[in-house]
Amino acid sequence: MPFQVLRAGKSNLSGLCFRPFLILLAIAGLGFSGNGLMAQTTNLHVITKRLEKTFKYRDTYEVNIEGEKADVSIETWNKDEISLSVEFVAKHPDKATAEADIEAIKYIAERVRNKIYVRNYISVPEGDPKPASNLSARYVVKVPENCPVYLKNYFGTANVINLAKRFRYQGEFSPVGLENVQGSIDLSSRFGDVSGKRLDGNVTINARRSNVTLEEIKGRYSIEASYGDVRILSAAAGLLDLNITGTKSDIFLFDSRLLDYGYTLTAQHGSIYFPSNLKMEFLKNTDEIKKVEFQPRAEYYPNVTISVTFGDIYLEKEKPDQRR
Repeated sequence: MPFQVLRAGKSNLSGLCFRPFLILLAIAGLGFSGNGLMAQTTNLHVITKRLEKTFKYRDTYEVNIEGEKADVSIETWNKDEISLSVEFVAKHPDKATAEADIEAIKYIAERVRNKIYVRNYISVPEGDPKPASNLSARYVVKVPENCPVYLKNYFGTANVINLAKRFRYQGEFSPVGLENVQGSIDLSSRFGDVSGKRLDGNVTINARRSNVTLEEIKGRYSIEASYGDVRILSAAAGLLDLNITGTKSDIFLFDSRLLDYGYTLTAQHGSIYFPSNLKMEFLKNTDEIKKVEFQPRAEYYPNVTISVTFGDIYLEKEKPDQRR
């Protein structure tokens, strides 16, 4: 398919792939403890401790979770209860060390008025050595679909499905994945990729050194990205507004209905790529800045506003896997 290309200041034709910095971080993360390298070549003793707790749910309740080195799974069910299932894990070549170190993982689960607080953290008495084991936690949290959830996570992962009211997320070094989540969605991630499928609502994403991938989206979106790519694989019929601001980020929009949207695209020290049948109007066309605009003939249409600095903008009708 022929493309119209606007270049300003630089051209980045290295392919439609994400930057590799998170891979480097993952490799570095293998050395989590002082015995991390030895653990790759010796037998590990794995010590686990499991805890379960249930709270009755009321419409005004909210779940607040703060995880450290935790893999968190949040899902919904049809009970008026909040169920918490937590597993702590300590891994070390020496069994006695693993058994001692697992006691350093502390856990809080309590209700204070209308908030259900859940937290795990690492704590040792003053003067004692830090744990030598590889420590981690695994959460399975089940809530009614209208229960708001606020999750903070550090050096872990998070997966969220089927929430219908409000979800807030703050993470560092923790990728997060959402599927079929609706309502008010507010995500802030640093060094952790964000992925979402079938999201619908008012969505705010602030991603720093994190890639963002969204598919089959509806509603209104405000996305700020720094040092990470944003990839929109498709929008559903309910998309209303898509606003993306990027700094040293590349922005990709793959959608078979590109002609149905209104566009304002700006690239400062970057390039804009779009199909030739998308008749953009040039608002600025200098060596430093490119700005184009397009309005479809329909009376009502979704607005797509993308502005990047030191990055490129790509519009294509087909997803990457459909072009092969």
